[in-house]
Amino acid sequence: MKRTLIALAAVAACGAAMAQSSVAVYGRVDLSLGHLKEQGKASQSRMFDGNLTSTRLGFRGTEDLGGGLKASFKMEHRFDADTGASEDPMWKGESTLSLSGGFGELKLGRSSTIYDEVRGLSASSSVFDSAFTPSSNGVFGSGGDYSNRFNNKITYVLPSMGNLYGGVEYALDEDPDAKADMIGAKLGYKSGPLNLAMGLQQEKGKENDYLMVAAAYDFGVASVSGGYNVRNGNAASGDDNEFTVGVNVPLGALQLSAGFASGKTEKAGATSSKASGFGLGATYTLSKRTKLYGGVRSHQVKDGSGTKTADARLFAVGVRHDF
Repeated sequence: MKRTLIALAAVAACGAAMAQSSVAVYGRVDLSLGHLKEQGKASQSRMFDGNLTSTRLGFRGTEDLGGGLKASFKMEHRFDADTGASEDPMWKGESTLSLSGGFGELKLGRSSTIYDEVRGLSASSSVFDSAFTPSSNGVFGSGGDYSNRFNNKITYVLPSMGNLYGGVEYALDEDPDAKADMIGAKLGYKSGPLNLAMGLQQEKGKENDYLMVAAAYDFGVASVSGGYNVRNGNAASGDDNEFTVGVNVPLGALQLSAGFASGKTEKAGATSSKASGFGLGATYTLSKRTKLYGGVRSHQVKDGSGTKTADARLFAVGVRHDF
């Protein structure tokens, strides 16, 4: 009887220990076939990686430290599924360690910026925030020069405050020959189907300040999202004013989405370029882990005199599998 009780106690202790910590392996593979035509280049029929979302392999885990305190980690590797080639750095997606509790969350390492999260909210109903989304693929001038991830980053996420949420962060400058530090902040309000947020990011290495206001609302029969972004740069890069809007319509396993974006860059008080574009897309859910999708994106950029400097069209159909 004593031996039985001891064995049962050991099993119970092991179960409790396993319940206090967990590690998970996860990933995503996204491949599509399509056609790309860009101004000044020969048109291409090709296989694409990550047109709906980036292909990845990740590890994440948490440990309950007691007293409401938790330790967590996340390591996410990005690679091209069509070639098997790894993206640089190895853990490009994320490499973080964090502590969370009643005080909020303190996260250290490489991860997406909280300003980038606000930009993601603005495109959340614009063709699935994918390669078919015009705001992040050619239309927003700031989309090509802002950094969506930083190394050596310290992020503090505020604790639960009812409908309010937010955070601040700072990326350490570890380059002795250049200024490469970054500061960012986010403040949002979420209540039911409504989500509002404002984010800012200052990159001293690029002399750029970014400010975005984003909103999303889910009506049930359809969801909408939009945002307005401003980038204040130096004399060489100029200033950007950008706008995006999108709508997503769920029809059972099928989802339809459309997005539009426009942007303008000014230098020395004069317009130096204008851009606009649209995207259309659809996904069809085969299971909890597998989706079929298709989409088209088109955008143009013109200089201050009205001469077209960029013209691109993308069409692709593909499949995404999560595990």
